[in-house]
Amino acid sequence: MDESFVVGLNRAEVLRRRATVRRTRQIGGAVTLVLSGIGLGLAVALTLMLGDYWAIGLLMIASMLILVVSSVRGLQTGAKVKRWYDATDLPPYALRMTPATLELGVEGAPAPVVLPWPAVRGLRHRRLLGQPILELVLQPGVTPTSPGVQGLDQPAALATLTPGKWVKSAGFYGVASLDQPVAAIDQALRYFSRGTAAIG
Repeated sequence: MDESFVVGLNRAEVLRRRATVRRTRQIGGAVTLVLSGIGLGLAVALTLMLGDYWAIGLLMIASMLILVVSSVRGLQTGAKVKRWYDATDLPPYALRMTPATLELGVEGAPAPVVLPWPAVRGLRHRRLLGQPILELVLQPGVTPTSPGVQGLDQPAALATLTPGKWVKSAGFYGVASLDQPVAAIDQALRYFSRGTAAIG
């Protein structure tokens, strides 16, 4: 095996995934906005028909207004994601392994994330929304300031690779986006980490 192992990206698959995410957000946001608008109209009509019980109708109007505002914000978020996709090129690779480090290319991060092998527990192969993905699993206590760690403090890297309070998993690319099979990635992980990291 060479002194490095690079897992590239299937550009067509990543762009297809981006288009799917964008289209799903647009359709979902538009449908929710239309249904919320209809609900708001019905709530106003019901309020007018309730007479002395108009206060109940106001509660329904308020709840429908919350849905309308939420739908508009969802569409705005979709527009931001589209602008981000248009302005963000893909990193040169998804993974690069050497005897000393695991390097990760992260969408939106200008530099790769460099992790020494003692900081890496491995990768977890699982399904998210029906799609197989790989999640990075760091050793407990690893932070952007840990010895040998570089680039983890980039906002895009933190958002993608560091588990949050509510979202416990961290991942980067779907398996279909990678140009190497999972078995080959697992073999390279075991080789370069000297058996301390693997795909689980």
